[in-house]
Amino acid sequence: MPQKIVLLNTWHYSFDDRVFYHQAKSLAGHGFEILIISTKEDCIKESDNISIKSFYDTNLSRDEKMDRIHTNLTLFSPGIIICDSPLAVFAAYRYKKDHTVNIIYDITEWYPSKIHLQHKKGIQRILNFFVLLTFNLLAGMRSDSFIFGEYYKSIEYRKLFFWKRYCKLPYYPDTDYIQYYPFEKITSEINLLYTGKINPDKGIDAVIGAIKASALICPDIQFKLKIIGNFPSREDKLHFNILTSDLKENIHINILEPMPFLEFCKTIGDTHLFFDLRKIDVENTHCLPIKLFYYLACGRPVIYSDLKSIRKEVKYMDFGFLCDPTDYDSISAHIVDYIINSTMYAGHSTNALNNSRSTYNWKAIERDFISFIENTVY
Repeated sequence: MPQKIVLLNTWHYSFDDRVFYHQAKSLAGHGFEILIISTKEDCIKESDNISIKSFYDTNLSRDEKMDRIHTNLTLFSPGIIICDSPLAVFAAYRYKKDHTVNIIYDITEWYPSKIHLQHKKGIQRILNFFVLLTFNLLAGMRSDSFIFGEYYKSIEYRKLFFWKRYCKLPYYPDTDYIQYYPFEKITSEINLLYTGKINPDKGIDAVIGAIKASALICPDIQFKLKIIGNFPSREDKLHFNILTSDLKENIHINILEPMPFLEFCKTIGDTHLFFDLRKIDVENTHCLPIKLFYYLACGRPVIYSDLKSIRKEVKYMDFGFLCDPTDYDSISAHIVDYIINSTMYAGHSTNALNNSRSTYNWKAIERDFISFIENTVY
């Protein structure tokens, strides 16, 4: 019988790109029987050695949620459980009390993150931070091994739990999913792309500000910005409306709702230049942006905030620029360089595609992942 593995998620959806399209697909393709459980949605499906039994936990107490997870685990009887959060680890540990199973904590998010503390103030914020930090460290203790998505998020676990096995599994995409559009130099228009939450923290102010500055310098170029994302709050939408109230006639913005993974991969490549100009704070600078690797697979340059995580883990210098997201004029200068210097633009586009195909793609790391799972004892 094939070994059974559960991907247990309380943060990610069933069809999350890392969970379903990369980890689950690869494991199923190598003969493992896979069950995905997510508490983010109601979803029951089964195909090609991958079953999904997910449920929406909004109206459930923590105990009720843990009971539902425990029931699904018991019915499936896995040998390995890959968890995406401390709560998932605790649910897996509860199951482990009566069964032989290996718990793997797949760490891709900060915990606690600023999103967990955003509604807390003063002493309450500090206390909540230490409570969540303790909860996370306890999850690390109850895990048998780790998967790390990036360097900075692995440091504390590698130091505190130095005797435990781990595998580094970056956020590289399977490039077979990504539609490549033939290269075209920039002539009368430039197509730009921003994806993610439409708010100041993720860099929408910097993107709009840099495009405004570029449009003044190049009045004969049509700047077409496509945004794939949503507004986290009513205030963010109001802020965006004010931000874009004085656009020049050569700036055009089209906002699309977030879309399913496969559609996203087919859509983003029809672009000249990609942006991610998130604010540089303690958390952001130590987080490696996932979509960077998808943009490279499209074979186009990128302009990103100057994050420590990118400098640490990506050889970025030959396919884009890292910038201060508050310096709109500097960002604009890079945009204009790509417009007027077709040789540099073509070179960076080629380098992006070559780097993706040689290094930053799922097939380059898939074997390490499968070997790590195959050698996991339970």
